[in-house]
Parts: sequence; C-alpha cells; structure tokens
Amino acid sequence: MLKIALVVVSALVATSWGYSAGAPESVCDDMTPKHPVDPQKPPLPYTIAVSKKEAKAGEVVEITIGGKPFKGFLLQVRNGDKAVGSFDIADTDKYAKAINCHGTAGSAATHKNAVDKNNLVLKWKAPEGSGNYQIFVTVAEDGGTFWAAQPSQKIKIN
Repeated sequence: MLKIALVVVSALVATSWGYSAGAPESVCDDMTPKHPVDPQKPPLPYTIAVSKKEAKAGEVVEITIGGKPFKGFLLQVRNGDKAVGSFDIADTDKYAKAINCHGTAGSAATHKNAVDKNNLVLKWKAPEGSGNYQIFVTVAEDGGTFWAAQPSQKIKIN
C-alpha cells in the first residue's frame, strides 16, 4: 500500500512540474496548465502593466507582470481568440521564451524555468492591422496555485 501511495504522490509532483520549462503550444487556446488542480478564481493577484496603451503597427510595447513572485506564466495579446504580434525575447534570456500560437511565430511568451520571477518585462511587437487587442495571462505562483487565461490590459493599434 505504501508503494502505491508513493507512486501516486510521485506522479502528482511530476505532473505539477511537468511544464517547468514553459507552456507547450498545445495550451495556446485555453491557456490552462495541465496541473492536477483547478485554476484559482479571479481576481488575479498580479499586475499587468503596459508601457503604452496605443501603438502603431510594428512598434514595441513593454508588458510587465508584477506583484508577488511567481514561477510560471503564459502571456498572449489577442485579436478575438487568436494570439497576434510577436514577442522579442533573446535566446539568452534567463526567464522567458517565445512560443508559436495559432500559426504565428513568437506570438506568446512563457517561462523557461521554475525560478521565482517578479516584475518581468516582455517586449511585444504590434501586428499589422489596426484594432483593439486584449492581453490574456496565465500566472502560476507554484505548481498548485495558478490563474488561467485572465483578461487584462487592452492595447489599441492604429
């Protein structure tokens, strides 16, 4: 019986940290980690700030995830239900990387590791085409505490 309990606990721990190297493209639509627990209910206890609320196509907007330390995240700027624009994240960045969502290269940003992060600044390049775009974020405080697909700031592209 003890062996079975250890196997179950080991499986849960492995599952909860299964994506410590970042969100896979398979979660681009619902932005929900495949952790063995349900997401927390709003409100999101993290702040999402933008360097400007209006930009032109091709301009860079800095998006900051702030508040208490967190281990993981997935961030998209969406037009409807599709991630748009692209994140400019160097391969040498210690905390973040870009992934491809909805057929667009680099259209989402996620964590590279489970190291605590705080006041993380990401650079997003606005897409061609005007409109009002919505930031959505998933933030994982740890493997068992996370908020999924939370709407946040809006950015107007002229």
